[in-house]
Amino acid sequence: MRIRRPGSGNHLKQNVKCRCDPSRRGHSPPATVTQNERSGMTDDAYAPRVEGHRFVVGPNINPTRTEWHFDKRGFRCFTHRPKRFDDLLRFAARDTPQNEALVCGDSRLNYAQFDEQVTRIANGLSDEGIEAGERVGVMLGNGIPFFLAIMGAVRLGAIAVPMSVKMSPPETAHILNQCAAAALITEAAVMDRLPVMTECPSVRKTWLSGPDIMGQMMTPFKSLLDAPATPRRPTGLEDDTILLFYTSGTTGKPKGASIANINILHSALHFAYGLDLKAGQRSLLAIPGAHISGFMAVFTNMLGVAGTTVLMREYKTTAVLKLMKRERITFTVFVPSIYQLILMHDDFTAADFDAWRTGIYGGGIMPPVHVARLAVALPKLRLINAYGATETTSPVSIMPAWASLDRPKSVGLLVECADALIMDDNGVEMPRGEIGELWVRGPMVAKGYWNAPEQTAENFINGFWRTGDLVSMNEDGYLFIHDRKKDMINRAGYKVFSAEVENVMLAQEGVLECAAVPVPDPVIGERVCLFVTICDSVADEVTLRAYAAENLSDYKQPDYYKISTDALPRNANGKVVKSQLVRVANEIEKLRK
Repeated sequence: MRIRRPGSGNHLKQNVKCRCDPSRRGHSPPATVTQNERSGMTDDAYAPRVEGHRFVVGPNINPTRTEWHFDKRGFRCFTHRPKRFDDLLRFAARDTPQNEALVCGDSRLNYAQFDEQVTRIANGLSDEGIEAGERVGVMLGNGIPFFLAIMGAVRLGAIAVPMSVKMSPPETAHILNQCAAAALITEAAVMDRLPVMTECPSVRKTWLSGPDIMGQMMTPFKSLLDAPATPRRPTGLEDDTILLFYTSGTTGKPKGASIANINILHSALHFAYGLDLKAGQRSLLAIPGAHISGFMAVFTNMLGVAGTTVLMREYKTTAVLKLMKRERITFTVFVPSIYQLILMHDDFTAADFDAWRTGIYGGGIMPPVHVARLAVALPKLRLINAYGATETTSPVSIMPAWASLDRPKSVGLLVECADALIMDDNGVEMPRGEIGELWVRGPMVAKGYWNAPEQTAENFINGFWRTGDLVSMNEDGYLFIHDRKKDMINRAGYKVFSAEVENVMLAQEGVLECAAVPVPDPVIGERVCLFVTICDSVADEVTLRAYAAENLSDYKQPDYYKISTDALPRNANGKVVKSQLVRVANEIEKLRK
């Protein structure tokens, strides 16, 4: 059963009655308004409903009920929802065929064209012997072929495996072999990142998108579009795995999170209700589509409201500014530092971005000073922090837009169907306000890790996924991320949360990004080394040390600083690779001795 308001192009939501949190800055709650009424407001009012310390969706809109899935795992689900991820594309093509779906350079596809080409790809894969349930690796950069390949595999009933174009050949081989991929769809630009295919014996078919400039003699991906557009019957059940998103592998070999139809659809519903998404959104995808954030928070969100995804191969601030202006972008998902780069750019003119309404960020805290500056420069822009992970199909929590300034260190409130526990090292629940590991349960949590029963058993316990994040929750239900368990620094017996140090130092003017890592010390155990990327010469070591002394306890203050204008090293998923920084920090310590 689908949920939409007739004629809206929104395939996930109905006519909604919502109101803001009554605690908002001491103001009385606004009068209840319908979505029809809100859509006509000039201020583009934001009004998700907050109640009981979480986002809620009224039973008159979409009730919840307890269901059992994934081998007797129980959790609350939305009663009314599509059955399959592919339904979102089918409904959009049926109801809003002329809406733009994908834009990349001069290429544009509306939903009718997108749907037809996806059907051809699915039929072409079938004609070439790829069967339902088999894995199809997709190693393509941001572009229309990437989404055609993913959705074509899903429509066939196969399992699509998005793969970063920045992986090394051993990493690529590991994923292809671990999931026993039957096929690979790739492009000439990443041929140097592919293993020798004889090392991946399960791969029977390989397709190449774009021109074969390297003479690889591979089958052109576009040949799949020669297959007939004969409609295919909807395939698959709610609990069927449809996507494998591999984790970053910062602590070991990447693991494939098994994402089912029910996972991705509930995440889409949580975003739709929590962000109050409406039809007509135009989003920019400048982060990797092969990562859960790009795929879920950008592409799938646009798919759910029959909106437009504008694609960029890679992020470049100047190009982003031009594209956002040209395409009248309304919705973005960036890491916090990108918003600062946009605001500081010489070509930034607020008037060029009058269509921009929603800016999602994750992967860190936005310094309050940056939130305040953006609020002044772009008063119609809603800055919203969202927290999630690959294993939760993102999101777990969303910050109400109106609370961003009031609670800058929080990642928001739990989404409707999420249950959370905060546990100590012995698996005992912690009192409210205490710091412990976050365990999450709900219909958005992945089934487990593909073909990895031991890792699944270790990390998924009674339906809860152990996030590895050290968090606390205040009495109002706002969630605070303190650190990754593995990133906590032990300095003379004191716990130093690297994330706390980083978030404090990010507020210093001129600091673009930073990362705190441990340096072994024979006397006190570990010391703190802070890597800082600056965009202003004002932020020198003397200034930073003075700021740290003023804003951090003495045991939390960095011992060493490594200051540069170079960006911090990041993996294919955009996460800072702290293992590299630790090696550099150790060399710094050796030189000081």
